Amino acid sequence: MEKECFPCNKRKPVYYLMLIGYMLCFVKLHAVVNMPNSQDMITGTVISASDGAPLPGVNILVKGTAQGVVTDFDGNYEIEGVAPDAELEFSYIGFKTQTVAVDGRSTVDVSLVEDLEQLDEVVVVGYGTQSRQKVTGAVSSVKSEDIVTQGSNTVEKALQGRVPGVQVESAGGDPGSGVRILIRGTGSLGNNNPLYIVDGVQVSDINNLNPMDIASMDILKDASAAAIYGSRAANGVVIITTKTGRKDENTIDFSTYYGFQTITDKLDVLNAAEWAGVSNAAHDNAGLGRLDIASDPGSLGKGTNWQNEIYRTAPVKNYNLSASGGGEHYTYSVSGGYMEQDGIVKNTGYDRWNLRFKSTLTKGRFKIGETVILSKENWRNMADGWGGQGGNPVGSAPKMIPVFDVYNPDAVGGYGGAYGPVLNVANPVAQLNLEDLEEHSKEAIVNAFAEVSILDGLKYKLNLGYTSTSGYDYTYTYPYEVGTLFTNLDSDLYEARYETEYTLAENTLTYDKTFGKHSINALVGYTFQNTKYRILTGAKSGMPPGVNVLDAGTTNIASGSNAWENSLVSYLGRLTYSFDDRYVLTGILRRDGSSRFGKDQRFGNFPSLAFAWNLSNEPFFAGLQETIDIAKLRLSYGVLGNQEFDDYRFSPAINLNTNYVVGREQLLWPGAIQTAFATPDIKWESSKTFNVGTDLSFLDRRLEFVFDYFVKKNSDVLLQVPIPLSTGASGNSPYINAGQIINKGFEASLNFSNSGEEFSYQLTGTIASVDNEVDFLGTGSQQIFGGQPTHHGASATVTQAGLPVGAFYLIKTDGIFNSAEEVNAHTHEGALIQPNARPGDIRFVDHNNDGQIDEDDRQYLGSPNPDFSYGLGAAFNWKNFDMNLFFQGTQGNKIYNGLRQDLEGMNLEINYLKSTLNAWTPENQNTGMPRAVINDPNLNSRTSDRFLEDGSYFRFKTFQLGYTLPENVLKLAKVKRCRIYISLDNIFTITDYKGYNPDLGRSGSVLDRGVDFGHVAYPLSRTFLTGVELSF
Repeated sequence: MEKECFPCNKRKPVYYLMLIGYMLCFVKLHAVVNMPNSQDMITGTVISASDGAPLPGVNILVKGTAQGVVTDFDGNYEIEGVAPDAELEFSYIGFKTQTVAVDGRSTVDVSLVEDLEQLDEVVVVGYGTQSRQKVTGAVSSVKSEDIVTQGSNTVEKALQGRVPGVQVESAGGDPGSGVRILIRGTGSLGNNNPLYIVDGVQVSDINNLNPMDIASMDILKDASAAAIYGSRAANGVVIITTKTGRKDENTIDFSTYYGFQTITDKLDVLNAAEWAGVSNAAHDNAGLGRLDIASDPGSLGKGTNWQNEIYRTAPVKNYNLSASGGGEHYTYSVSGGYMEQDGIVKNTGYDRWNLRFKSTLTKGRFKIGETVILSKENWRNMADGWGGQGGNPVGSAPKMIPVFDVYNPDAVGGYGGAYGPVLNVANPVAQLNLEDLEEHSKEAIVNAFAEVSILDGLKYKLNLGYTSTSGYDYTYTYPYEVGTLFTNLDSDLYEARYETEYTLAENTLTYDKTFGKHSINALVGYTFQNTKYRILTGAKSGMPPGVNVLDAGTTNIASGSNAWENSLVSYLGRLTYSFDDRYVLTGILRRDGSSRFGKDQRFGNFPSLAFAWNLSNEPFFAGLQETIDIAKLRLSYGVLGNQEFDDYRFSPAINLNTNYVVGREQLLWPGAIQTAFATPDIKWESSKTFNVGTDLSFLDRRLEFVFDYFVKKNSDVLLQVPIPLSTGASGNSPYINAGQIINKGFEASLNFSNSGEEFSYQLTGTIASVDNEVDFLGTGSQQIFGGQPTHHGASATVTQAGLPVGAFYLIKTDGIFNSAEEVNAHTHEGALIQPNARPGDIRFVDHNNDGQIDEDDRQYLGSPNPDFSYGLGAAFNWKNFDMNLFFQGTQGNKIYNGLRQDLEGMNLEINYLKSTLNAWTPENQNTGMPRAVINDPNLNSRTSDRFLEDGSYFRFKTFQLGYTLPENVLKLAKVKRCRIYISLDNIFTITDYKGYNPDLGRSGSVLDRGVDFGHVAYPLSRTFLTGVELSF
């Protein structure tokens, strides 16, 4: 394996040389910093006059010469060889050019005034920044104010509905849960997560970041924008920049909020008396005797409301403290945060600690800087299931029969349960209290860089990154006897420790120069990255009470460990040429080599080419500039890659712990068996994207419109090949590149802003549509099934050529039989199609016309993907008051409601929804609810379109109202700014979906997207917050 993982070993000398180079740069810079200033050295900072923000990329020219420099990302600059009587010319797109006399000064700070006719935004792209005017790809941005006002405690949720083409799906409402981000549709049957870059370092998850630390998020969506990241960018790129300090602007900020959360909706299930009535009818219709516990419905009353027993009003609180500023040669920003969130499900919760430090130091031609982000997370989770019909407590609560009691002091553990024939659902309160599930994680993200200006416009940068994540999982199960089925008389303990280390070394050389009307920005680089992972697990039972350590256990359950490693080496280049700010051409080429592939498939090339035409800068456009401020066309094509799958797939897997008993003497011999086949020819999944777009601006930039149309073709999609059981490796089938998935659609955003002396407002809207289709898969007729609801056999989705990934593939229903005549008329060639049907049962469609109803009658009945998704926002400011509102939703997607399949089945001994009170009877035939019948001889509750629902929804997502105290009041307390606010999240949702939350996303696999398993998802919570923000 050492020979195969070539980057893990052969490239280490290069890495060490880079590290030595960085140290030498640091020593050199330290020496330069302590040298006295030369008389011809000019330093300074360029900021925006409107808000004081630093301006990166400002061109500074010594007037009358060709000598010039460009400000860095923090707006700082240094220029040598300037005469005391010289003049400096500051020019920047979107701002008025300004000429300033040096007058013998060594520091010249400048505030540039916006030019509404040319105002342009600076966005972060791979390995640098660009003015929006020169961006040729599809890049969307979210600023810090959008992140703060959306009231979320996680960074990802700020993207929901705010960025067209980016679907943000809930991974669950449990505390500390993240979301799943899908950019421009599903392109792989494996990992579809985007690449996350935080201050230059790749991270696997951004859920642990403090939203208050984020300055901006830039989303690279097409191949032109993302090609600089090559094989990691097929699913898009999210670049996060954290806040930095500003020179001569030292500030201390403190913010806090406190609030509470409640469940948005509970399921409307039967009380005890109602359940007994439905149960009796189900047994009567099946010809079975009634249950003893249901024999007298009138005496039962309402019974136990199991949902009320597990849900609660839960507090949430957050504290943040930061300090930032800088001096002539340095900037700094340091922050700390703590967030604590109890779950709306009892005994669940989450807390997070954050600490961040970021600084830069500049002297002469040298600059160094670093970012250190530390986080610690702790989760208290609910039991993930004891078996039976319920699954976890969220699934058990609506299914547990209400006639049973919560507590039983005579039982082991002290909790009541189900007995007799109704024993297949666990007491959810017992599940929450008899199992302790904890997760703990610590992460450090470190980035350090050294930069030197070699020549005018030419810079070398060494960037080093390191990420370390260590985790500890703990599960302790107390002895219990909860009803008949759920018994565990020994305590169980499971522990796991894992560690991931990621290292990065990047060398880049950048040349940025303007020659009259010609502008060139060139970048070349070499990068190396390595990831290591190790996990150790152990489990025992029989610990004495109060001694929760593995060594105290009497019985070994399991133990094990695993480790893997992968590396990536890359060569990259980008050239951007602009003529007269009218025509912009960008070409990118990246070559990646990955240890995840065999030696003949390791390297891949990822090129892109893009063109932008700023029509509004053309002479012929002058007559339209009073109406149209900016008109820009963009065109791009590029190739990206995806290597996100398991390591070592190119080599066979051998199990060395397979022992054999042989011979008459039954001797034990050591042995080995191959458990996975080698696939040395697998290669990168390839994503080819064509994008055409336009940027328009009207009414002095008050109205802005952005539109993109794209076609993304993902080829060489990896899928597993079925192999015979006789191979001994059928559970670990080999992968081949044998699929193609096409996504095409459009994205649009509209923004209108207007401001007066006392009142200003901003209105935003986004909309996107993505059409997903499998072009071919395997041999062309291959089908991959998924989305199997619990306890009901057939899967609900299929992935095959001509359909979306995870398309709903179901038996179609055709109403209810209202009479025996209707049952007998449902025939094929004279034979009954549904011989077990009776009046009140579901009529199913014999799709393949073979005279019977089975899985071969499934057909395509809908997509989990919406026809379009959208977001609407509004921000108002009047005097010292501000108000922000945000709405988002989807239209046209389907959801398979697996939870309703259980709760309306009326075939199992569990509780049911109140809708079953309207079940079919001879006197109640005008209904869509079939008859109640235990054991379900007609399979009314089988997987079918009966449980397929419209998943469209419109959600009032956030509302925030704030008031900023007047400055004359704050001066008395020596406070720069004080804002108080109230905020509401998940205020209401309009939907026809009957489950907990239509925004359910996918439960791990893309094949399950749109399937609500019911026993998995943690319900959504409604949150009310009140907070204060202070600046000193």
